[in-house]
Parts: sequence; C-alpha cells; structure tokens
Amino acid sequence: MSLLTRFRERLVLGPIRQSLGDDETVLAWSHAALPGTRAPGLFVVTERRCLLQVASPSVPDVETPLDRFRVFDLDRRTVSTAQVRLRGDEAEVVAEFSLTSRHRARAMGRVLSQLARADIGAPDSFDPSATSPLPPVVRGVRDHARRVWVTVLGALVLTVSLLFASPFVPGPGALTAVAGLAILAREYEWARDVHLWAARQADRFVSWVRGRRRGVEPAAPDHERAEGQVVAGP
Repeated sequence: MSLLTRFRERLVLGPIRQSLGDDETVLAWSHAALPGTRAPGLFVVTERRCLLQVASPSVPDVETPLDRFRVFDLDRRTVSTAQVRLRGDEAEVVAEFSLTSRHRARAMGRVLSQLARADIGAPDSFDPSATSPLPPVVRGVRDHARRVWVTVLGALVLTVSLLFASPFVPGPGALTAVAGLAILAREYEWARDVHLWAARQADRFVSWVRGRRRGVEPAAPDHERAEGQVVAGP
C-alpha cells in the first residue's frame, strides 16, 4: 500500500476505526450518499456490520449487523449513480454510489463483493468476481470539458477562501473552503476525501456550539447511531 493510500485511508477511516472492536477490521468502503441530503457520506463493511455515516449533525449514522440482512438489490438510477438497497425482515438500508469514474465503480464493487461473501443474497445479474458490477460512465468531450470547468471553479473558490481567511479581509473562509472542496469532489478523489474530513470537522464544531448554547458538555464527536433504519440516495 502506497504512502498516499495509507494517508487517504487514515483521513477517511480514522473515526470509523476508532469505534470498532479490537477483533473487527474494515473489509471494504466507499464514498456514498444518502437520499435527501447533500452532505458527503461513507459506506463501510466490516466482518460483523455495515455502517453508513453522513457528515451532517442532523443525520444519525446507520449501523446494522450483517446477519440482519437477507438480500441486496442493485439499481442504476441514473447514468452516473447506482442505488443499493439492503433488506431484511426488520432492517432496510439504502445508499447511492457514484459511477462517474472507474475508481468509484470499483470501490462500490468491493463493497458489494463483501456483502455477497457475508451470505447476503445478491441479484442474479451481480458477478462478485467482476471488478465493477456496473460500468462507469463513458466520458466524452462534454465530460472532459466539465472536468476542466469544475477544476477552474473549484480552484477559484478555494483561492477566495484563502482570501477570506486573511486577517486583512474578514469573511467566512472555512465555509467557502468547504464549498470549493465540494465542487472539486465531483471530479477528484483526493478532494472527495478532504471534503468528507472537512465536513466532519464542521459537524463537530456545530455540535460543540449547540452544547455551549445549552450549557452542557458537547457529546462525543461521533454521530448518534441508528440501527436498521431506512435511508435513501442524493
């Protein structure tokens, strides 16, 4: 594993690994989205459970033991996204994954392959040996032009955030930086990772402010966790 990969996983999975037991490890993970929210999220599979975490103080984590699921469905909702629905007798979890790049399609494939290995029934069309269960978007001239515009706009917003962070120019520098990362995250994996990390820090800050207003100690930085609740994609 390269130094960059280790740093990336530490940045993204650090809070998740701190919450795991000593005999539990992360088997597969992918960035994912929750329906009705625009905050970045993460879908993690371990030996015992799956965890859907969204970096938003208003959305609790969804943590469910794998043995509560019987099957999962795979549905390509749009050209660029796929929806995965895990179902059991008393549990249902839905998340959406991006297919805008080969890297993102493969990350979703690793997650689904781990679910299949946990004896969760897969659709007939799913091949766990395939690198990508669904092919990524075929990028044309328009997509490459979009990448250029995303790069220019995201870099511009980040530059403005640095200006706002200057002691000579007061302004919401941190919020502008998060917005710039959100733009770049549409195309770049490193920006997706940093955006998730930044959103988590903003989540912790909001929780801290709410705790101060109530005159009590703020709760632990980890989100409140729900089990087996129904969720959906962006």
